[in-house]
Amino acid sequence: IARERPGPPILALTPNRDTARRLALVWGVHAIVTKDASDIDDMARRASKFSNREGFSKEGDRIIIVAGVPFGTPGATNMIRIGFCSAES
Repeated sequence: IARERPGPPILALTPNRDTARRLALVWGVHAIVTKDASDIDDMARRASKFSNREGFSKEGDRIIIVAGVPFGTPGATNMIRIGFCSAES
């Protein structure tokens, strides 16, 4: 995704510190180390929370979530979901 140099910021949530360090070197990517998501709804909540917290979005903004299912499988990006940011809890 970063190779296309999109205008909106890219947040990369990962439980692996080494992965976050590598992603931080990629154009436009803001890497965040967090525990692994338990399911897609948990991932959407985390993406919304971190996006709001970092100032990249506000309540009601649309976000695109790209992930690999099952979670924790490296290189298995096979899912895209469109969601909306909710108020930070």
